[in-house]
Amino acid sequence: MKRIASVPAIWIGWVIARLVLIYLLKINHNPRGDVAYYFAGLFGDDPTKMTEYPHAGTWPTVLLGWLTGENINAFYIGFTIMTLLVDAAFLALLLRHHATQPRSFQAAWFWVLFGTAAGHTFVWRLDIFPALAVAGAAALLATRPLIASAVLGFATTMKLWPGVLAAGLVGRFNRSATWQRLLAFFCTIVAVCTVTIAASGTERLLSPLNYQGVRGLQLESIPATFLLLQAHRTPGRWHLGYAPSKSFEISGPGVDTAMTWSTIATIAMLVFAVGWALYRLCAGGWTTRTTMAFFTVMVLLLIATNKVFSPQYIVWLGPLLAVVIRQRLPQGFAPLRIFQGLLASCTIIAAVLGTLVYPFNYDYIWNHVGENMFAVYLLVARNILIVVMAIIGLVWFAVEVALAAKIERADVQQRQAPSSPADGAPASTEAKPVFRRRRGRHALAS
Repeated sequence: MKRIASVPAIWIGWVIARLVLIYLLKINHNPRGDVAYYFAGLFGDDPTKMTEYPHAGTWPTVLLGWLTGENINAFYIGFTIMTLLVDAAFLALLLRHHATQPRSFQAAWFWVLFGTAAGHTFVWRLDIFPALAVAGAAALLATRPLIASAVLGFATTMKLWPGVLAAGLVGRFNRSATWQRLLAFFCTIVAVCTVTIAASGTERLLSPLNYQGVRGLQLESIPATFLLLQAHRTPGRWHLGYAPSKSFEISGPGVDTAMTWSTIATIAMLVFAVGWALYRLCAGGWTTRTTMAFFTVMVLLLIATNKVFSPQYIVWLGPLLAVVIRQRLPQGFAPLRIFQGLLASCTIIAAVLGTLVYPFNYDYIWNHVGENMFAVYLLVARNILIVVMAIIGLVWFAVEVALAAKIERADVQQRQAPSSPADGAPASTEAKPVFRRRRGRHALAS
């Protein structure tokens, strides 16, 4: 065990895992078309290309374009190297202070395995950049909450979905830290939006929002799962194909109903987020642990309820979950380890299933309908697993909230103890973990 829980072992594992990933890229390079699309958005004649992406989300390709110029082969290679470099940098950050962070090795191994499991979308899509920004925000919550909030704001300008996570920044209304975090989040968004308007105009700022209105039911989405299965059992009744929204969609009987249920589920997810923010605003008790759990649950709910589920969406979860795994766990709360282990295992399995679907069997999903049910079963299994993960995440989140309440009670008792220098002083509503040493390990004070 000690041999694999070491920095050299992890870096050797990373090299081997990424060589396997490069081999996967070599044997099936169809997803390279996404990188070609980015190249066309930079150097092509069609001004509408990449306008569905937020302006800040395209900045990595702009920086790369400055280096490679109008050479598409250099752009292909450069994009792959760029994503592998940020991948390696994130691994190095996970291993930072490993001597005092025993779970950093578990987080690092998860990241090593996840990157290869996620396959082509890990290195040939832009989604890794906002996902890493969200992970960075989560990692900074405990030590630099204002910077964390600003980073989350920047992530929102890159891909929109991180904006829902801002509900986790809310603490009690009478705590200045609450408003400082929210101010840092919104000021960052305003600053980046100002840059976008100055550089490309208001229309470019709004184009990603306008794009959302033309999207139909993507055939990989969880609301479309049953319809997709039926479409393959009775070919010809449903239409599967590439839509003007630049995604593969399903149309036919029951699609409108599925989209309605997806909308209801999405609204319920947003109500949950707002409800959590309002609860924290009134009750207080903000902690970094519950916030990181909230972030993770919201990512899972975003994927599970959405009418769109592109192959790269699993990449949203990986970096954040690696940061969660790296946290020190208080002694006496074994369920936390179990839930996090289940989520980590399920995430890797879901990533593998997603890679088997796209790109290796994707033609059998949308084009050769009914010819290979194994490909469809892979997709169905992946989607069922995502729903199971969302349920596990919600239970884990509830356990984290219970832990935070216990820590807050322990904190109040400690402050009210006779030895307290400020006897009778009001207890903080922003709960902080309280640990004591017990046989060389940290244990929850109770």
